[in-house]
Amino acid sequence: MPSQSIIRDVLCTVISALVIGIVGTFTYRLGAAYNVPYGLVLSLLIVAFFAFLAGVRGGIWHELLHAVIASCAAWYLALQGSITSTLVVTGGAALTTFWSINAAYIWLYGIIFVHVVVAFLPSKWLRAFRDDE
Repeated sequence: MPSQSIIRDVLCTVISALVIGIVGTFTYRLGAAYNVPYGLVLSLLIVAFFAFLAGVRGGIWHELLHAVIASCAAWYLALQGSITSTLVVTGGAALTTFWSINAAYIWLYGIIFVHVVVAFLPSKWLRAFRDDE
């Protein structure tokens, strides 16, 4: 029987990944229409921060779990658009700047790229933040 701390850590990783995938999908377009993609930058930084915390909690397996769930949440919301409304806009006449045209692709692939980068951070950085009992 797994201990309660392991269950708590996995549950925390799953919930944080879901929240990051959903909230990031709603906020990545902030500023993209004005060619200042602060929403995209902040969303990807928050993804990196929470992926790092997942690695601190449980190592590479928690980072992998976080990557899969956050990516699936973002891609699920991206693919659920209809003809009249969508959350992840990938084309249209209203998109005139570089960031407004490409922000969706950068968000959807960037969330995967950020997790890969965090997975290859030195393990001593993770151990520095770990609270070993």
